[in-house]
Amino acid sequence: MAKTARKLLLSFMTIAVCIALLVAGTYALFSAEAAVENHLVAGNLSVRLERVKLERVTLGANGHLMKETIDKPTEFTEGTKENLFGIDETSRIAPGCSFSADMVLTNTGSVAFTYWIEVKLKGESNALAQQLKVTVTSGGQTYEQNLSDGLFVGSEAQSLGTVEVEQNAKFSVRVEFRDLDTNNDAKSMRADFDLIVHATQDANIA
Repeated sequence: MAKTARKLLLSFMTIAVCIALLVAGTYALFSAEAAVENHLVAGNLSVRLERVKLERVTLGANGHLMKETIDKPTEFTEGTKENLFGIDETSRIAPGCSFSADMVLTNTGSVAFTYWIEVKLKGESNALAQQLKVTVTSGGQTYEQNLSDGLFVGSEAQSLGTVEVEQNAKFSVRVEFRDLDTNNDAKSMRADFDLIVHATQDANIA
């Protein structure tokens, strides 16, 4: 009996030693780690809108129509107070007046974008807005409409083109006070409008 108990005890001790060796062997294996630091920084969609040339026929101080050309580049960024056509609150127009601005849209960010143009009447339409013709020329195509109806040149789904980083696109905007039988209806009226250039990230994979 004692002999059997001694054999059992020896067997248990042998098993225990084997288990200990197995555990010790597990912790003794070689190991290593490789760490890679990562970062992501969002790009920036930024545009600069600049008028590079302005041709206009306005009312001079003596009341006659006067033609002039301004070649000085003028930047129009958010918050710019200057009028696109360089006129102020005291300026007046009459039939025969016209304003034509050559514009450059430049990609100053890090994201390529597509763009389209909108001319939007602010407030209610009136006789003056109905007599002003707006023309936008872009990419060799000409689009025109009465200011009272507004003008969409392209759309988000059908853009006018893609502007890559540090590249630009050119277009022109013209507003003309037409000589119509209804001109007298527009006397002393005011028409306010916005030129809006919409830019959206080009999501196509090159």
